[in-house]
Amino acid sequence: MTEKILIYDFGSQYTQLIARRLREINVYCEIHPFNSEVKPDEITKGVILSGSPCSVNDENPPQIDLMSLFEKVPVLGVCYGAQYMAKMAGGQVDKSNHREYGRAKMLQTGISNDLLDGLSYESQVWMSHGDTIGTLPNEFEIIAKSDSIPVAGFKWNGQPNPVYGIQFHPEVYHSTEGLDLLKNFALNICDCKADWTPGHFINDTVSSLRETLGDDKVILGLSGGVDSSVAAALLNQAIGDNLTCIFIDNGLLRKNEFQEVQENYKSMNLNLLAIDASEEFYQRIGRKKRS
Repeated sequence: MTEKILIYDFGSQYTQLIARRLREINVYCEIHPFNSEVKPDEITKGVILSGSPCSVNDENPPQIDLMSLFEKVPVLGVCYGAQYMAKMAGGQVDKSNHREYGRAKMLQTGISNDLLDGLSYESQVWMSHGDTIGTLPNEFEIIAKSDSIPVAGFKWNGQPNPVYGIQFHPEVYHSTEGLDLLKNFALNICDCKADWTPGHFINDTVSSLRETLGDDKVILGLSGGVDSSVAAALLNQAIGDNLTCIFIDNGLLRKNEFQEVQENYKSMNLNLLAIDASEEFYQRIGRKKRS
């Protein structure tokens, strides 16, 4: 099975970018809500905690069971994820005098660590946060600061697996060595093999569908769009003639779309049932309007 990194999403606008960067370095990852029941398993190599529009000082901030993660895999907290770890360990997170947003210069403190290994002593990063870490517990070491905050990155010592936090966003293009940092975490700290490709996803998905569905019959509604078409292609590879696809003309399609979509699907060799139900829809709409 393909090894993976789990990304727990606390609502950041940049979470999808974290996943994109990891996949660029051939590491498979999955995004799940922070309160998801999905937990690290035997093929999980690491966990990333995303940023968030929330504050750790809110009355009911998003929370996660950190210690259960630390026992299983390395963890990287990004922005809110880092602040949450700091506060849960007994540190202090304060509201910034002004929201720090935009480019900043990260300065390494010289503390030996694997996360920033090979990065420049001074590196441009992208900040986007309204809170900042003021003080850290004794078991934390500051590995980076910026020209405006005392803690831009830390290492949490004494845990079963490596734990790091950063207050900037390595996934954003403006963090010039952000991809190198994510490589350090995924490849060196989590020991990912970096051998994943989109082809692996297709093969794994098709195998999983075959195992789950067996000889079951499946009906799939097609819209002509990307999502349902990809689902149809994967299901078709998995169960073949046991799949029946239905494409319905509801009378609200674009001009000639009903015919064009059917033509496009011919090359996919789908068991396609195309139904022109436009008149029925028109009648129902007409009755609804009169009422």
